[in-house]
Amino acid sequence: MTSGVASVVTDYSGGTAVDSHHTSLPETSSDSYRESLYATAARLSQGSGAPHRACRFALEPVSSAWSTVSSPSFCRQLHYNAAQPQRNGLARGFDGMKEKIEKLPDLLGDALPPVITIAGQEDFLKREGVQDILRSRYGDTTPPEECVRLQGDKKLQEQQLTELFDELRTPSLFGGDRTIIVDNATPYLKLDPDSWITVLKESWDGVLLVLVVDELDGRTKVAKALQKHGWLLQAAKPFHRPPPWQPNAPLWENDLNRWVCRRARKASLKIDPPTAHLLQTRIGPSLADLAGILERLTTVLGGKGTVTRELIEKHTPDGEESNLFELVDTYLLGDRQRTLALTRDVLHRGSVDSRGARITDASSLLMQFIGAALRRVRQLRVVHSTLDAGGDDQAVMQAAGIARPFLPRIKQQARANTPTDLRSIIGDLRRADGDLKSGRGPVAAELLERLAVR
Repeated sequence: MTSGVASVVTDYSGGTAVDSHHTSLPETSSDSYRESLYATAARLSQGSGAPHRACRFALEPVSSAWSTVSSPSFCRQLHYNAAQPQRNGLARGFDGMKEKIEKLPDLLGDALPPVITIAGQEDFLKREGVQDILRSRYGDTTPPEECVRLQGDKKLQEQQLTELFDELRTPSLFGGDRTIIVDNATPYLKLDPDSWITVLKESWDGVLLVLVVDELDGRTKVAKALQKHGWLLQAAKPFHRPPPWQPNAPLWENDLNRWVCRRARKASLKIDPPTAHLLQTRIGPSLADLAGILERLTTVLGGKGTVTRELIEKHTPDGEESNLFELVDTYLLGDRQRTLALTRDVLHRGSVDSRGARITDASSLLMQFIGAALRRVRQLRVVHSTLDAGGDDQAVMQAAGIARPFLPRIKQQARANTPTDLRSIIGDLRRADGDLKSGRGPVAAELLERLAVR
């Protein structure tokens, strides 16, 4: 005699997706084999979920109590074994995805993949992303026994990587959902790429891995595997100026300004783009600082309302945030009044560099300005010589070593400065550099102001 068995159970570990048809299981099958199928059926039949269709699971003759198993979780597994919510809220066989981290709140309504990688230079967005993930799993309070947090460093040992893999394979002792967060995960990922490939193919029982890195080389095997089996969320710093290919765009047409507007709406505040630009120019490009002032304005307005220029001017410091790169651009466009205003602002408040560090020392500011301005002037001289020789835009980009998005701004600066003007600028910059290093001339702040009014 034979009895029916759904073939997905006999091939459960392999991830085969089948329908609810029956196959034959000889009655002579060993007790241990039948017991393993019983255990699989019992495990799959736990829990509840979305609407399901009835499935026959016959391991014994009809009179057996095991003749029929019909449960939401079990039938989801029989229907297909990939990308479906399970007891732990994770999805097995996940089809990978690459998105900006701003999309994360919308994604958290679905089943989570077994691994989420957050990559980018913006620490504030990475921290908030991790908090959103934990909140989606545990609510406002994360049980300390369910969350493990690790930190990568240059001296990472293989034993530490082995311990991480062991953590992934260890289900919660309390029957809950476990989350393992690895900050600065790059040393972990570089230590043994082949082992990562193997481990990412495994199924972890209720364990979510969150990897936080500054950058991820998408060409590596590990990066491709992470994206295949989970989510890759990009946490890039939003740019605080209009894109270089739109030199005539309004100042508020930039990614950072759009982030401020979205953040305000999230806090039940109304703010228009010009007003949001005023806020970011007075506070600076730090997302943490901007989020903090928006929270403060929410309190001032009693939970909701409209953010006005008057409100911003009352609750934020005087002055306009700028940096040396913006100063160099304005300087080479010949806008003397604007250049002088930016110079005084930079000297008063400092300049935030590409890494988010604020430089306030006048001598350091002057040296960085001279270096950046000289590099740009050399590019403009190449642009002039290329155009004089009859070169087109492609030739200009190749000769000056610039990308197409920056071409309109570079050409605009080239039109504002003749070759004679550029030679004069080089002379001014070299004299300022000499005066600074000799220590016998004007102080650094005065030298920078003199350059601004060339």
